[in-house]
Amino acid sequence: MFSISYLVVNKIEKIIQKIKWDNYRSFFKYCGNNVIIDPTCTILVPDNFSIGHNSSISAYTVIYSAYGVEIGNNCLISSNCGISSINHIINSANRVNDPKDIGQHCKPVKIGNNVWIGMNACILPGITIGDNSIIGSGSVVSKNVPSNEIWVGNPARKIKEVII
Repeated sequence: MFSISYLVVNKIEKIIQKIKWDNYRSFFKYCGNNVIIDPTCTILVPDNFSIGHNSSISAYTVIYSAYGVEIGNNCLISSNCGISSINHIINSANRVNDPKDIGQHCKPVKIGNNVWIGMNACILPGITIGDNSIIGSGSVVSKNVPSNEIWVGNPARKIKEVII
């Protein structure tokens, strides 16, 4: 009895999540075809978020696209990643109280085509990741990543080229 009830409730939850995400995608700046976004993801300011064809975002990833986040075609973003286009200022006295300064530290994030971002990676504001690049699990990307490179670590650094 318990297992049948669980299966029914689980199926209903999946249907509700699919309806929620189908509706949510209508708020994106752009959403390509065949995009898969796990229902547990959070996308803040979705009207500044773009994602290309055949891309996917896995569970518990958080994207803060206040100043724009653009994800290209054929991208794989693993679970529990953080991508943000917004940051706080350094001066602690003004960190919360001076909203006019916040724009100085906020920049859009651009992720190229065919990019793979590993689990628990963090992409900071203003970062561009070039086509065909790979970001290793747990990496903190604080510098732009050229095309066709593999970057890992905290802070992330190049370890090798991607062979195409």
